[in-house]
Amino acid sequence: MFYEVVITDYHYPTLAEEQKVFAGTGIQIVDCNGKCVSEDDVIRYARHADALVTQFVPITRRIIEHLEQCKVIVRYAIGLDSIDIQAATERRIMVANVPDYCISEVSDHALALILALVRKISLMDRDVRNGVWSYKKAVPVRRLSDMTLGLIAFGNIARRVAAKAEAFGFKRVLVHDPYVSDGRQYPRYDFVSLDTLLEQADIISVHAPTTAETKHLINRQTLSQMKTSSFLVNTSRGALVNEADLVAALREGKLAGVALDVLENEKDVTNHPLFEFANVIITPHMAWYSTGSIAELQRKVAEQVKQALLTGKPSNWVNKF
Repeated sequence: MFYEVVITDYHYPTLAEEQKVFAGTGIQIVDCNGKCVSEDDVIRYARHADALVTQFVPITRRIIEHLEQCKVIVRYAIGLDSIDIQAATERRIMVANVPDYCISEVSDHALALILALVRKISLMDRDVRNGVWSYKKAVPVRRLSDMTLGLIAFGNIARRVAAKAEAFGFKRVLVHDPYVSDGRQYPRYDFVSLDTLLEQADIISVHAPTTAETKHLINRQTLSQMKTSSFLVNTSRGALVNEADLVAALREGKLAGVALDVLENEKDVTNHPLFEFANVIITPHMAWYSTGSIAELQRKVAEQVKQALLTGKPSNWVNKF
């Protein structure tokens, strides 16, 4: 028996990893080669597909309603905010992701941004390049062992950040995650309310998914609760931070520094208002990246498709029915 899997878009050199997983299974790839941009494009290519794989192209209700025999939709990502999961569930189409890739990379990147902020690495690099050989502009710099790290959400990546942060000897590690039922299994960390974390943490690292509940979680109100000496890091989703409120807080001197790997609108960053601040670091949504993580992601996505088509039960099935 043969199955057709349509891959709408991807940013990888080849599909060799997927081909390896599908070898001998009867699963055949239809590569859209960048031609899937609109809803109509996806419908045209995927109407008769048995499986649909996507990276950035949104899979909307309209697309899903036109999929005549699709059994599973898998995204090259941890987050699933670009897929209408409710519509897929109504059509009894499985949705799967890869929640266990790039954990090392994102946790490393979050810690790298924390260190760069606290030690004011970017600021000093710019000064030296401009002929200023002095640390005076960096004053004050605090010891990490005198600082409290706060983690908003405590999934795979945040747990890895916490474990790695122990080596730096933070004074305390605070965690806020309403979905962790029993924090006693992590006795080295203090599970607290969001208000307490905002008020007490010197460094706040955000690791939540984007949901209706978490959109603009960092806003004028929550920013006002943070210490003026605190640092904010976001390596999760751009929609978690209200950037207009963040810009206002920075202009009012309410934060010591910010590091973002994600933005609300990543399609056009020209003249972004955050660029005006010397105490802001922005990287181009690259925390996930390493040569190893790309191969891992492609392989694991293909494995989800293979499991769904051959057994009907992908291991990362998120909308079980």
